[in-house]
Amino acid sequence: MRQFFLIVFGGLFAILLGVSISYAGSLVWKLVAPHTGQISSLAAAAMSQATDGTAVSGLTRMVSFDPDAAIDLIKAASLSLPAGADGRVTAGAYLVEDLDTGLITATYNADKILPIASISKLVTAEVARRLIPDETRITITQTPLNTYGDTARLRVGETFTAHDLLYPLFMVSSNDVAEVYADYYGRAKFIKAMNQFTQSIGAYRTYFADPSGLSPENVSSASDLALILNWIRKNDPEMLAITQVKAKTVRNHIWVNPTAFLNWSNYLGGKNGYTDEADRTAATLFSLGTPKNTYAVIVLGSDSRNPDVVQLLAKVK
Repeated sequence: MRQFFLIVFGGLFAILLGVSISYAGSLVWKLVAPHTGQISSLAAAAMSQATDGTAVSGLTRMVSFDPDAAIDLIKAASLSLPAGADGRVTAGAYLVEDLDTGLITATYNADKILPIASISKLVTAEVARRLIPDETRITITQTPLNTYGDTARLRVGETFTAHDLLYPLFMVSSNDVAEVYADYYGRAKFIKAMNQFTQSIGAYRTYFADPSGLSPENVSSASDLALILNWIRKNDPEMLAITQVKAKTVRNHIWVNPTAFLNWSNYLGGKNGYTDEADRTAATLFSLGTPKNTYAVIVLGSDSRNPDVVQLLAKVK
């Protein structure tokens, strides 16, 4: 009798267990089935080549440089410019230089001294890194926030590391941040250090009156700016990497980089600027040609900055 009950109840338990597993499986399938197409798409994407010169492997996006693709991209960009452009560069001064060979591809008024606007922030950042350790915690005070512009949305009493502040300095061209660095170290001493730095590397046509570039007395030449960019790429490449970041979040702040060439795989970073006196300015780096060389493309006093850069890139053979 005891064996009979064991057989009966054991069988019933096995049946109940099987039904439970089947039911649980159907619930899981109902949850997963609607997303199978999405999962397949993600898997396919993980092995695909993107159109922006990058590839996805697993969850990592890798940049791959294709000289022919870069040339095609520049040609397409040139053809998409307004009909009136006609290969004409509007900048009052410009320079295209292969920084690896020293070869000048295009030049006009390259030694002319002109206002440079927010390109100044390349030197502001370099001097800040020299004078203020990255991990230094800086509390925002009112004085820097009195500067024209509020692109970083900083508030009195907030605290950031000196390194964190590089992101809004470059990505949203924050005048406030430039003044935060100068105010923290001592404004007069900081600006003096900016001028000493450029003199020390041979940029003798460059002068700064403020850390932000708002002053029309912040001046340089296209040839000096190519020299400054070349020094930075060789000695502090992390700075250029920050100029290539698309978006950065630090606590409740989100800074988004509006630079037009960010999606180009051959764009290596740089800085744009604008003031009424300087008009539109740019100091940028691109990888071009075979072998892959680094070109500085500088435009000052431009009416149409991005089309000018595209026209100049098209001159590189």
